[in-house]
Amino acid sequence: MRVRFYPGELKDEAIRLVVEHRLTTSEAALKLGLRSEVVRVWVHRHRCRKTHLNDIEQLRACVKRLAVERDTFAGIAASLLDKTS
Repeated sequence: MRVRFYPGELKDEAIRLVVEHRLTTSEAALKLGLRSEVVRVWVHRHRCRKTHLNDIEQLRACVKRLAVERDTFAGIAASLLDKTS
């Protein structure tokens, strides 16, 4: 079986039809003249990638929050040590 190349714009349009316009993968494929399996795979990869990016953003936010907490506790500990000296 030969692997076909599809332009990025076509993939983006197929994904947009499914994600934003709520068409089924079959409907989007029919509208764009593609096989529904191809569109289903593109949409699945898009959703997985989006989930992965959201996870990374959440982890970055958590690291930032923990750094602020660490700095706050370090300041409190330093001021307590200064009072006992």
